[in-house]
Amino acid sequence: MDNCNEKRPVVAAELHLQKEATEESTKSTERNIFKIESDLLIYKLFYFGFGGAIGCVFPFLSVYYKQLGFSPNQIGIISGVRPLIGFMSGPLWGSIADRCRIRKMMMLISTFGWLTFLMGIGFVPPAATTDKNCQLELVFVNSTLGLHNTSSGKDALSSVYKKLSTSEQNKLLEDRGWMFVDSQLIRVFGMVIALVILGEIVQSPLSALSDSGCIEHIGMENVDKYGFQRCWASFGFGLLSLVVGAVINKTRTPVEVCGISVTFSDYHVAFYFFAGCMIIVIISAFMFSFPHEKAAKADNKPKPNIKHTFKLFMTPHYCSWLVCMFVMGMCNGVIWAFLYWHMENLGASQLLIGLSSVVNNIAEIITFFVIFPLIKKVGVMPFMILGILGYIARFCVFAFINNPWFILPVEVLQGFTFAGVWCVLTVYFCNAVPMEMLGTLQGIIHGVYWGLGSGTGSMIGGILVEELGAKNTFWVFAGVSGFNLITFSVVQILAKKPEASKYEELVD
Repeated sequence: MDNCNEKRPVVAAELHLQKEATEESTKSTERNIFKIESDLLIYKLFYFGFGGAIGCVFPFLSVYYKQLGFSPNQIGIISGVRPLIGFMSGPLWGSIADRCRIRKMMMLISTFGWLTFLMGIGFVPPAATTDKNCQLELVFVNSTLGLHNTSSGKDALSSVYKKLSTSEQNKLLEDRGWMFVDSQLIRVFGMVIALVILGEIVQSPLSALSDSGCIEHIGMENVDKYGFQRCWASFGFGLLSLVVGAVINKTRTPVEVCGISVTFSDYHVAFYFFAGCMIIVIISAFMFSFPHEKAAKADNKPKPNIKHTFKLFMTPHYCSWLVCMFVMGMCNGVIWAFLYWHMENLGASQLLIGLSSVVNNIAEIITFFVIFPLIKKVGVMPFMILGILGYIARFCVFAFINNPWFILPVEVLQGFTFAGVWCVLTVYFCNAVPMEMLGTLQGIIHGVYWGLGSGTGSMIGGILVEELGAKNTFWVFAGVSGFNLITFSVVQILAKKPEASKYEELVD
């Protein structure tokens, strides 16, 4: 009996210590959320500038290309080539940076190259508008819609246009190529696609190397801090896309072609804002550090063998993750390339397009803050499933609604479809490789999701939009997402995870 009494104070003391540890952990998390730690300020600054740079331009690229006169198929090709180039070059640059231990140098080259080539896209001389193709377009409208009109000239096309329904008018204006001089339009398309390819070759490792640098600095034991840094990219994206959308909306002016009033906007504004954000990115990139890389150089450690990282993804378990990432990247590519196109066809203003970016980025920010503690508690699979379900729901709504304002509420699901999934991938894969291989790993992840997946989705989406229309395309990808959910879940049940290596797994 006395023995028991002696043990009680010891047990009580242990419980007290555990309680204090829990409280300290909670306070630490709160400090991470609300306090800007000085050593992490540079990463927040980088992500804000990087996300802002993307938000300035990328939400408006499809409508900018549309204004230049490119067809949906051409836009799909441009939108698809860029990430496909990234898929091929990103992992290559990442592995070279790891092997040669030149991550910082690679980052700086990437930032300057991206700034140069994307600004070139923004200021490519556009083709001149012309009324010479009015009769050809009139014949096309008559044959497509089953009309019979024997008149000729631009006035005839204008009179037919006024008799069309709103949806038929939108279909006529989906491809504006007939408004421009054909030879000049071909030249502009060639210049843009060349700049896109060159820009992506140099830009492709930037995001992967910045992620690897941030994770290397904070360490996997503090991986929850990654979300607190990464959310600043979403904040920058949402803020700048809203501001730029509002400014571009003020520049909208009507231009008459073939007797039809067509609205044109000054998209140079977006590229000016992009240049400003890139100044922030360049300054912060100069201040990045890679401590493990420096230590390895100082100790003359053997250069890492990148083959081990690639072998990891050849196992059935991890390969199924890559396939799932690829399909989700396809869905993301379709949304990026054609959602704002679809919204504009439904009558959305540039301000509404900017607002939709704000909504989904607020959802991303919230998810980045809360996701890592939840992953530790419930595991990774629930959030992968939620991400796929989010894509299914989004595509169904995009295909069903006719009022673009109804898209705003469903954009909240972006928190699951991107931020939640991306954090899961970071946790799951980064714990499977050593720190010196993070550049290669992040290059593979970014290459499969943002490169191969997004590029394939954009190109297939362009073909489907031209053949079936945007709404039917969204229905198709809702079905693709459903198939992805079923196959990924089945493979994860059947394919066992490889035996854990010496690197401790954060999530079992």
